[in-house]
Amino acid sequence: MAERGSGSLGGHDGRLIFVESNTTGSGMLALRKAAALGLDPLFVTADPQRYAGLAETGCEVLVGDTNSLGLLLQTLKKDVGPGRVAGVLTTSEFYLVIVAEIALALGLQGNPPVAMRACRDKTETRRLLKTAGLGQPRFAVVRETASTAALEAMAGVGLPCVVKPSDDTGSYEVRHCATAEEALAQIQRVLAIAKNVRGQATARTALIEEFVAAPEFSVESFTWRGQTTCVGVTEKTLTGFPHFVEFRHVFPAPLSPQATTALETTVRRALAATGFSWGAAHTELKLTAAGPVVVEINARLAGGMIPDLVLAALGVDLLEQQIKAAVGRAPDLTPTRSRRAGIQFIVSAKTGTLVSVDGVEAAREAPGVQGVVVTGRPGRPVAPPRSAYDRLGYVIVSGDSRRDVTAGLREAASRLRVIVEEEKP
Repeated sequence: MAERGSGSLGGHDGRLIFVESNTTGSGMLALRKAAALGLDPLFVTADPQRYAGLAETGCEVLVGDTNSLGLLLQTLKKDVGPGRVAGVLTTSEFYLVIVAEIALALGLQGNPPVAMRACRDKTETRRLLKTAGLGQPRFAVVRETASTAALEAMAGVGLPCVVKPSDDTGSYEVRHCATAEEALAQIQRVLAIAKNVRGQATARTALIEEFVAAPEFSVESFTWRGQTTCVGVTEKTLTGFPHFVEFRHVFPAPLSPQATTALETTVRRALAATGFSWGAAHTELKLTAAGPVVVEINARLAGGMIPDLVLAALGVDLLEQQIKAAVGRAPDLTPTRSRRAGIQFIVSAKTGTLVSVDGVEAAREAPGVQGVVVTGRPGRPVAPPRSAYDRLGYVIVSGDSRRDVTAGLREAASRLRVIVEEEKP
């Protein structure tokens, strides 16, 4: 059910509801963009203090239980009014399912809830991709704490392997395991997590996957009226073992037309297999000698500031198109320029307490720099990154070639200093 309702074309006709958001990047920007488009955004959250910069957006905020569909619908009916909701969105992975359920209940634009559940639950994604005959790692699912079951599952996958939760995001508790002992310990950690960072009950399920040693990419796509447009491919660099935190992105990736076509074809088939039928998606893949292997499907706009890279490189504003689509406006995905852009994240090499990130002004003067943003707050605990939550900021660079972009990122990063008061032994 990809198309529901005609949506509103202006704030006077209805409200665009945002249910929570990611805590960095596109979340607060989405509110400002919605207002700039003449819409009337309303931000619904259980905890306004979670969002730095929320007050500065000028957006009306409604506090409510965002983990309960029934309570959310009651809140919207009471505080917004029947027929006054023109669209509903989230930029948070954790709220994709509940937003799809709201859209279905109110006859608004959105994906089917069953598709969002299939993308949120990585074990279900794996099952559907297997049925569709798509390339993916060998995998096994563990829901029991007994080591015998885990060892049997590992035997079918092999070592080294990757162990991760079936329903989390941001590389949280994703770990490369070289031995059975490492894998068993990681499985126990995953199964012990009862609630995620938003207070939602987890699936208490560990996914064991074959480690695929190949370059990683993501395809940024947009689906509208049954047609999926692949906007471009992002080259991804990870921090390395044992964790898989995204450290650098370059868009568009320097790939041959054949490789690009192979990735895009795989993504279209993968999205169809899950039932995804509307809006932006961010699909991660490894490109092996035998062809693309799907890592995971994120049924939303990319995080990691990738939409900003797409905008800088192609002039296509994916966040704006997602907002427009939510109220029934056709997206415009036509490139207006052909450049490259990249992002490098600021991370700590030490464990301790953040004192400061120095050299920001100098970094802003490096060639091609579009912006330097520090999100880490002095006084917070820091460590070498284990997940995306450990990143402390980023540098964005644009240029005419990948060489220009990566050189600019290296130069800007070399001018930054993360000052940490180290833990005493």
